[in-house]
Amino acid sequence: MTAKVIYIVINLLFVLKYSLRLGCVAASVACGCYLLFAGLLLYCLPRLPQIKLRWTVVGTGIMLTLLTLGQCMIDPYTLQVDRWSAIHNFIANLLAGEYPYAAMTHLGGYGSPFPVWQVFHIPFYLFGNVGLSFLAVSIFFFWTVYRLLGSKIFLNTVLLLLLSPAYGYEVMVRSDLMTNFLLVLTIINLIEIKGGATKMMERNPWLVAIIGGLTMSSRLSAVIPLIIYFWQAYMKAGWQRQVSIPLMSLVIFTLTFLPFLLWNGEMLLFFQYSPFVLQSRQGHLSDFLLFIPATVVLASTWRNYDFFLKHAAYTLLLLVVVTFMHNMWLWDNWTALFEPVYDISYFNQALPFLILSVGIGSKSLCQGSVIN
Repeated sequence: MTAKVIYIVINLLFVLKYSLRLGCVAASVACGCYLLFAGLLLYCLPRLPQIKLRWTVVGTGIMLTLLTLGQCMIDPYTLQVDRWSAIHNFIANLLAGEYPYAAMTHLGGYGSPFPVWQVFHIPFYLFGNVGLSFLAVSIFFFWTVYRLLGSKIFLNTVLLLLLSPAYGYEVMVRSDLMTNFLLVLTIINLIEIKGGATKMMERNPWLVAIIGGLTMSSRLSAVIPLIIYFWQAYMKAGWQRQVSIPLMSLVIFTLTFLPFLLWNGEMLLFFQYSPFVLQSRQGHLSDFLLFIPATVVLASTWRNYDFFLKHAAYTLLLLVVVTFMHNMWLWDNWTALFEPVYDISYFNQALPFLILSVGIGSKSLCQGSVIN
């Protein structure tokens, strides 16, 4: 129930934020309509009849096509969100032989994504739209859900994700944030398909380190779900692996920056808008006094995949909530959630995990809701 409530609340934030531009009455109507729609969707999911896989795939393809067309119809330079140009302009500089992290976005800012995430988008840049990464990652994600959890949960997940206003927002503004976490969850799904965290930790600890290092080199917070997922297996591993895995991950993370360090080390490390500064500037060191113990507790107490999904989502939400609350306290401003300094899209980090958990819990009325 908690996952369902949080799923509704996050989506409601987006409905409220953008409908308020039309006035309070319009916002009240829009929020009321969304609550009715969300309640109906969650009520109907476990009651849906069994649908043949091919029709689910066709429906998914149609919905993704409509989202893609909607995205392509919007001029990205009119958007007041510059996540897409932080990637596009980085790659443009890189391919032109200019220092990539010197590239400014179309709004005059600088890019914060780390090297692996930037390089991941090169094929989409060559297609002319880095925002198309959402399409490839969503399809890959849905495939792993089907392989791991079956056709019913696949259908539930498709509906919960593609009918989510927050996801629609991410697609239309060509944001890469939720796509990043969808890809992380896709990787975790693949590990589950191959036998799970314990098996990988025992047989391929080097692969755990590689995945961790490369994931950190997309976005620092993207590694949090992996920590939650591998924590219990990691704590049971021998001390040699407990030392070597994080060290190897840090080495791999560092190596991804080496070309940019050799290219212009001063700008990478000491520029006031370097990616390291941009990814950490809203947080405070004291926040980790709360966040780290809470993360350890959540990582240590999940018992099955459904619980893992919830605990990963709660950890990511805690990171955002603690940061926002601390900033509100420092600036003595408790009513400015929709101001630019508080980017509510950061809540979308948790949505993929919430959606899959709700999809599992809504499998059917006659089957259990916990996947062991």
